[in-house]
Amino acid sequence: MTEDKRITIKDIAQLAGVSKGTVDRVIHNRGEVSEASRQKVLEVAQRIGYKPNIYASLLASQKKYLMACLLPDYGPGEYWERVAQGLEAARKKSEPFNIDIRLFTYDLFSIESFQKGYAEMIAHQPDAIVLAPTFREKVRGLVNELGRKEIPCLLIDSYLSDCPYLAYYGMPMFQSGYLAAHLLLDRQPAQQVAIFRIHKDKDALNNSAERRREGFMSYLADHHLECALVEEYIHPYDSDFNGAVLERFFRNNPDIRHIITFNSRVHLIAEQLEREKRENTILVGFDDLPKNIEGLKKGSIQFLIAQHSENLLSYCADTVINRLIYHNPPEKQNHFVPMDILTRYNAEYYRF
Repeated sequence: MTEDKRITIKDIAQLAGVSKGTVDRVIHNRGEVSEASRQKVLEVAQRIGYKPNIYASLLASQKKYLMACLLPDYGPGEYWERVAQGLEAARKKSEPFNIDIRLFTYDLFSIESFQKGYAEMIAHQPDAIVLAPTFREKVRGLVNELGRKEIPCLLIDSYLSDCPYLAYYGMPMFQSGYLAAHLLLDRQPAQQVAIFRIHKDKDALNNSAERRREGFMSYLADHHLECALVEEYIHPYDSDFNGAVLERFFRNNPDIRHIITFNSRVHLIAEQLEREKRENTILVGFDDLPKNIEGLKKGSIQFLIAQHSENLLSYCADTVINRLIYHNPPEKQNHFVPMDILTRYNAEYYRF
C-alpha cells in the first residue's frame, strides 16, 4: 500500500482472502467470526498499518458500555466525597466513547451493605467495574469471580495481592503506614504510642487502614523500636461515645505523647486534644479533609499524608477506555499516586 492511499476495509478483505463483512465484524468486534479468520484480518490490518476511526466505529455499532463504580457512601467533607468529585471529569472522558459511568454506594463499615450494593450493581450488567476493597477477603472472592467472567475490575484506595484485577490506582497503603511511623518516631523516640482505630464494628476492619497498620509495624521492626502500643477503638460518628472514650483514655495514659490513626478521621482525636489543651503531642493521620486541615493549622495535628484522590476515577476511565474500546491492557497493574506530606506550613497551598 502506498502511504498516500487511504486503506479501506475492502483492501484488507482482498489481502486476507475474506469478505468485507468478515473484516467489518472483526474491526468492530461484533458478530460471529472464526478465530482463523479473525487472526488473518488482524495480521493484515497490522501489516498495512490500518487504523480504524474509533468514533465512526462507535457511531456505526451504536454499542453502549457501562462502567460501574461501587464506593463507600459519604457525607460533606469526608474522604469519599472527594473521590466522587472526580466523576464529572471521568464522564467527560468516557462519554465520547459511549461509556456511561454510574455510581453505587454502601456503608463503609457494613459488609452486608457492601454485598447489597454489589448485587444492585451487578444487576445492571456492567462492562467494567471499579471497587474500593474495604473488606479484604470478601472483595478478593468477588474479584476472582469477575476474572472468571472476564469482566474488567479496577481497584482504588487499596489493592489486593494475588487477584486478577485489571489495574489499581491509589496510594501504596503499606508504604504510607511505614512513612507515617517515620514521621511519628524519627525525631522523637517514644516509650508509648497510642493507636486509634476508627470503626463501627471491630470485626469488620477496613483494608486500607489495616495495610497502613502493617506498614507501621514493619517500620518498628526494621528500626528495632521497642515501644508499647496502646490501642483504642472509637466510633466514626458517635461524638458522645468518643468524647467519653477519649477523655478516659488520656486520663488513664497521661504520659502518651505519640498518637496515630490510619484513616481519614484523625480530626476526632485532634478535637479532643484541643479540648484538653494537651501540649507536646505528635499526632499523625491521613487525608486533607477540611477538618484535618483545620487541625494542622491549629497545631493539634503535626502531619497528614495525603493524595489527590479526586483524580482516581479519571485514571480508571482512561484505563477502561483503553480496555473496552482499543482492546489495550494497561502497561502495569499497580499505579501508585504520590504520597504528599502536609504540615501547618504548606497545607493551604496543596489545593488551588
